[in-house]
Amino acid sequence: MKKLYSLALLQLICIAAKSQSKIEIVAVDKYIGETVTICDSVYTTRALGGLTLINMGAAFPKQLLTVVIYKADLAKFNEPEKTYLNKKVCVTGKLVLYNDKPQIVLNEVKQINVDK
Repeated sequence: MKKLYSLALLQLICIAAKSQSKIEIVAVDKYIGETVTICDSVYTTRALGGLTLINMGAAFPKQLLTVVIYKADLAKFNEPEKTYLNKKVCVTGKLVLYNDKPQIVLNEVKQINVDK
């Protein structure tokens, strides 16, 4: 029974590891639709009425990745447009395309960390 439990636990760990991998920001196009972790510098940010945009990899409009925080989740974050600007961060989430540009939408603070 212990052996069966250990095997099931190992399979779950493998599935979790497979569904989230750390990638280089230059490779984002290859991972659209997947949950990934990306660490890179924040070059520009912008707080708009209904959302905050965090541009990684380069300044807007040449950013390699846009991190989006919608108004509904903004209260969970502490001024993200100031907190993360000019810092190296790691973000985790599902990579999607918006207007042919890669982005990750953040719903929880645990999805973004300042990389030290």
